[in-house]
Amino acid sequence: MNIHQVILYFFVYSFLGWVYETIFVSLREREWSNRGFLMGPICPIYGVGAVAAVLICSDISIPMTFLLCMLGSAVMEYTTAYVLDKLFHASWWDYSNMPFNVNGYICLPASLMFGAAGVLISKILHPIISVPMAYIPEAVQEAAAFLLVAVCASDLTLTVSSLSDFAVRIKEFESRVNNAISNKYDELENTVSDKLATVKRHTMITDKTRESIIEREIKKADLRLSRIQMNALQGIRRFKKEELYEGNLGKIHALLLKISSKRKK
Repeated sequence: MNIHQVILYFFVYSFLGWVYETIFVSLREREWSNRGFLMGPICPIYGVGAVAAVLICSDISIPMTFLLCMLGSAVMEYTTAYVLDKLFHASWWDYSNMPFNVNGYICLPASLMFGAAGVLISKILHPIISVPMAYIPEAVQEAAAFLLVAVCASDLTLTVSSLSDFAVRIKEFESRVNNAISNKYDELENTVSDKLATVKRHTMITDKTRESIIEREIKKADLRLSRIQMNALQGIRRFKKEELYEGNLGKIHALLLKISSKRKK
């Protein structure tokens, strides 16, 4: 297998992974969910995992293939989730409610499933997919690989740049929201007795009041999402950044998507 074929197989399996993720999550949530970190219809983590399984496991036994794919997928999934968490303080998948999970990044059922998928891909699916690849001229393979890499690199650059810029803006906005909520706490404390004032501050404001404050501040700041930001944020399962008032970032995320979607209509 030459480098051009490796690249093409990477994109084939990344696309198939995106199809699987999108269908599975859309059915589970009963609404369309464009899965993946990038704008394009690919999930690179599936492409990397599948190509690695093909290169490493094609000539070894099924039990060893299952074991290597299970362990390899766990390492790759944990590393990817950890990096995304550190960069954007968010998770594009969340196994927190699954048994035997580690920090919500990986879990035993998913790792077992990926082990089985590695066997399916390396022993059954790849031999079928590789047949038509043999009939594609090498020059066409090279051109297609170069084009796909260029498009993916542009997608990645635009996505990371857009989200990095958004991370700065959202951090500033969070401070604005926290100040507004803090002012609301002060207002409430001034209207209750000393005894009630000893109650934990976060119990004094309902979720509905908190959301109304955030929505008001979003409209005042005219905070909008670009198409790239909307696509990426729609894929986020949960925010993991701890703030002074728990839950603000998740509520900001939900309300931003809601308001931006209305504006685009």
